[in-house]
Amino acid sequence: MKLVIHPRVSDEWLRRIQAVSPALRVVECESEADAEREVGAADAFYGSITPPLLRAARQLRWIQAPIAGLERYMFPELAEHPALLTNMRGVYHDMVPEHAFLLMLVLARGMRRYARLQHDRRWEPHEVGLLAGQTVGIVGLGGIGAGLARRAAAFDMRIIGLDPKIDRLPGLAGVEAVLRPAELDVLLERSDWVVICAPHTPDTEKMFRRAQLRRMKRTAFLINVGRGVIVDLADLTEALRAGDLAGAGLDVFEVEPLPADHPLWAMPNVVITPHVAASAPGVSERWLDVLLDNLGRFVRNEPLRNVVDKRQWF
Repeated sequence: MKLVIHPRVSDEWLRRIQAVSPALRVVECESEADAEREVGAADAFYGSITPPLLRAARQLRWIQAPIAGLERYMFPELAEHPALLTNMRGVYHDMVPEHAFLLMLVLARGMRRYARLQHDRRWEPHEVGLLAGQTVGIVGLGGIGAGLARRAAAFDMRIIGLDPKIDRLPGLAGVEAVLRPAELDVLLERSDWVVICAPHTPDTEKMFRRAQLRRMKRTAFLINVGRGVIVDLADLTEALRAGDLAGAGLDVFEVEPLPADHPLWAMPNVVITPHVAASAPGVSERWLDVLLDNLGRFVRNEPLRNVVDKRQWF
């Protein structure tokens, strides 16, 4: 059984990969040309697959993507290929929900204003908000969305969710209702906080335009820790200017980096972080754990973890 890796991994990763099974022959490739020569007889592949590599593969049965979001990984030939594709989803189940909740707390408790007052050494108490008792609508109830639901429940918030896999979702404690994507307007109209935890897929791209933002309460906040392209940047900017919603906490943007002259930077009701929600110590070790787990499953002919619907990219 042959595994091709391209590009190369660290010596420690390679040692642990080779230790999975004596039945596994592991070949690392420095260049794509090397990978193209080796992938012909490969059963499995880890790394950056390309159309030429896929065309050269004669018996490939499994591809492990080194990332969770697949919008830049997918291409038509891969979607049509019979090989199973797995990704790294699930490794961000705690760090991204924590970041989303941080953005919510900063906005609810007026921390941007207090940071400015601290800088100016001014003691000026202001009325602040409270999350308890408010409704959070979570768009995407995968690992990240479920993690956010658990945190919201601990803060005594009411929780509703929206997810296309509604029939396959396990019961999530504290979630009052799970809606289908066609019911997005219901979630928007009921929520004090709308938190996007969804991946970029053909169905979620520009899911939030001006029409959807107008459906939100004017007192509600939008949080995006999913993918930037889910929210039309120009429409969000205009909606905030018009007061269609109270504010936003944004870690991802349709255009990254967000241009220095973009008006969002100067809006007092917007909190911006530079796509760091998934940053934390030990992330690479989690990636390796997924790879090693799936390698063992593949060798034993067991069901793989994180199998992707290649038509929907998740």
